[in-house]
Amino acid sequence: MSTRLLPCLLALLCACSRPTLRPGATGELWVDGEAVGGDGTRARPLRSLAEALNRPGPLLVHLASGRYEGPVRLPEGIRLQGNGPSTILAVTGSGASVVEARGDTALEALVVDGGGWGLDARGPVRVQAVTFRGQAQGAIRLGAGPLEGRDLRFEVGAGRQAQVAVGVLVEAAAGDTPTPSLILRDSTFVGPYARAVRARGGATVRLEGVSFQGPGMALSQEGGVAVVERARASGGAGTAFSTVEGTLTLVDVRVHGHEYGVTANRARLSVRGFTSEHAGRAGLGLTATNGLLEDVVVKDAGSYGALQFTASDLEVRRFRLEGSREYGVVALLGRLRLRDGVITDVSTEDGIAGDGLHLRQVEAHVDTVTVERAKGSCVLATQRAHAVLRNARLSGCGLAALAVDTKATLESRNVDVRDTSGSVLLAIEEGQLLVEDLTAKNATGELVSTDCEGPTRVHLRHVDASNKQGLQSLCVQLDSSPRAPQP
Repeated sequence: MSTRLLPCLLALLCACSRPTLRPGATGELWVDGEAVGGDGTRARPLRSLAEALNRPGPLLVHLASGRYEGPVRLPEGIRLQGNGPSTILAVTGSGASVVEARGDTALEALVVDGGGWGLDARGPVRVQAVTFRGQAQGAIRLGAGPLEGRDLRFEVGAGRQAQVAVGVLVEAAAGDTPTPSLILRDSTFVGPYARAVRARGGATVRLEGVSFQGPGMALSQEGGVAVVERARASGGAGTAFSTVEGTLTLVDVRVHGHEYGVTANRARLSVRGFTSEHAGRAGLGLTATNGLLEDVVVKDAGSYGALQFTASDLEVRRFRLEGSREYGVVALLGRLRLRDGVITDVSTEDGIAGDGLHLRQVEAHVDTVTVERAKGSCVLATQRAHAVLRNARLSGCGLAALAVDTKATLESRNVDVRDTSGSVLLAIEEGQLLVEDLTAKNATGELVSTDCEGPTRVHLRHVDASNKQGLQSLCVQLDSSPRAPQP
């Protein structure tokens, strides 16, 4: 025999010696725990899931209705497809994971019940139309690679009193592993998870169309990148969406209740459409954070203000803040730019104070805002703050429309003040108030109230007000030069 034919004959013999999968070329097996046991065809399904999983992949395993006791270990290339909620993978007790998935695997149309973890995965893993319920530690733990889930439901077990630590944990496992990344779409978390989704160690998370009903926190992010779109959170006691040293993007997100709608610390934040209602403390509480916030609505926030900013560099465009206690916006340190906003009905619980804009030790630029019915000052700059206000409409201010104290400076131009029971302008404790193009109507208090202490000054130019009280104070300077012609 020619030696040139030997390689071909050896290859043919090896191919013939490999075991064939039944049902052969389809790459599919059927399993039914109630069946007598057959060859794995649709007509004669296997009785044992373990037997099916021992076959080499890639392979689609059809799992009939019934309860299948785990742990279940999905090998590379296995796709496990159930028959809907009547197909249950379960583990008795709270120690073992119900399903372990390593490599390219998939779960579809079934229930994962009990166990310590529902699914312990290293991706790529795809999960669709699966319910996780009754886990002691968490529903999914992703340690490496990607996991994509759609139409998932996460439930704390019936009758469980204590919080479950986490719904989905995305955290890099020890060793040289691919960074874990989660994509979760059109899914629901129900019950008292401490954290519905927790991302750590530089993980990436994308949540689209996810509902959180009852978790203390919807998303807890520590580093990494997270994007949340079309999400709804309600019924929790903690922060709905929290990031520490991460990059977080929120698009069309609504929060009802919770202590905070959003908190960020040493982070980058982007918001395009966010609503918070009935926050216990504040709609957004941001510290040492940079970012752009657009189309923000906060209603009935607690005593930390609708928007609470500390040592941050932020721009906020198109916002509406209604019914906050204590503050509409409170900013301490850092830089702040506000544009196109409305703040209404700010009051402390006793009804005697509450500032629309409360600016402390901050560089602030505010343009085109309306503040209505603030029991305290509509705009207050204090503690060496430097604020520039343009194109403002202020009405129903209780203490003052524009107030400055404690060595702060407030520059304003084109401000319209209406129906104010307190002073229109208030400057005390070495504050500097520079006002140009002011109109004040129906103000029952003084036009200017000042203590003239030290360098306290009020500079006025082009003021239209029927009430002239306070203009004679020694530290009030009135510039009567004509307006410059408009281009």
